[in-house]
Amino acid sequence: MTFSIAAICDRTGQIGYAVTTSSVCVGARVGRIGPDCVVFSQARTDPRLHEIGIAAHAARPGAEAAVHAMRQAATGLHWRQLGVLSRSGDGAHYTGDSCLGFQGGMAERGCLALGNFLGSAGVLPAMIAATSPGAPPLAERLIAGLRAGQAAGGENDPLQSAALKILGSDGLYDVDLRIDKSADPIEDLDSLWRDWQPKAAAYRVRAVSPDAAPPSSQVEHHGP
Repeated sequence: MTFSIAAICDRTGQIGYAVTTSSVCVGARVGRIGPDCVVFSQARTDPRLHEIGIAAHAARPGAEAAVHAMRQAATGLHWRQLGVLSRSGDGAHYTGDSCLGFQGGMAERGCLALGNFLGSAGVLPAMIAATSPGAPPLAERLIAGLRAGQAAGGENDPLQSAALKILGSDGLYDVDLRIDKSADPIEDLDSLWRDWQPKAAAYRVRAVSPDAAPPSSQVEHHGP
């Protein structure tokens, strides 16, 4: 009962994902980013499978091999929906027979979309189209993917939570945002992103070169 989108940015080297669902706190359960891939475990989620997928991808780079490792480790595989997007743009996915429809995955043009209990078969193609490589920052592309999925039918139950996570350089997350419970989680996620965006660079400076970082008051009230 979730739909998610992962993508890469050729311009910045970022890799990330956005996800939304009708239950609370989706950011605590669905999705993880390794050094070179995004992994998903959703439907009846087992977050332990994320680390298995990341480790498998590190040992043998490639989305199909990582999904295979997750499938081999999963219990009740027929309830699981799994996906991996490599930094190379290679994507793979699996949807168990007991996942509620409309359901499935789609990998195309450096994006991976997954969903189950969807309102229409058009949700995944709409997400891919809205997130395909372009000029906006990766965060905006991913949020646009969620919005497009919702407009195409979304999930059959009302959404309650959403999350956005993007890994940048130096092993640092450029974006790590969660809306744990909301009547309109996608719009609240977008609002939180717009508050975070002008401050993100200054917090990165704090991590890599703290002597050069601006004061907290300047960051919070004026951006970097």
